Amino acid sequence: MAWPMRALLLLLTALMVVLARSASAQSRKTSSGDIHAADLNDKSVQCVLNFTIREYNKDISKDEYYSRPLQVMAAYQQVVGGVNYYFNVKFGRTTCTKSQPNLDNCPFNDQPELKEEEFCSFQINEVSQENKISILNYKCRKV
Repeated sequence: MAWPMRALLLLLTALMVVLARSASAQSRKTSSGDIHAADLNDKSVQCVLNFTIREYNKDISKDEYYSRPLQVMAAYQQVVGGVNYYFNVKFGRTTCTKSQPNLDNCPFNDQPELKEEEFCSFQINEVSQENKISILNYKCRKV
């Protein structure tokens, strides 16, 4: 009589393991690939946003003046092979040229003939395990 009871317990345990794995896999399916709002206070999001600002000033903006974000209008993230980040950023031209040090605190240029703003949308991919980050796509326009 002990043998049938052990067999039944073994079958029930196996069934519970299979169900737990199935539920876990289903949970990953619904969250992986979904795009959701990114927390701008999160350290990882800040790091990717700072990378985006550096790349914007280094390679995208051909202006001799450094630009800083006036406003991050939207931030989203999507878990894929790494994490895709989507940012909508409104940049403002500062009074500092890109060759100057300490550009993070440059004041925005308020002279009408030198004041310039640009709106950009970015798609960034970060694979933190491989220490890789890159801009996959961007589009900018003057406002």
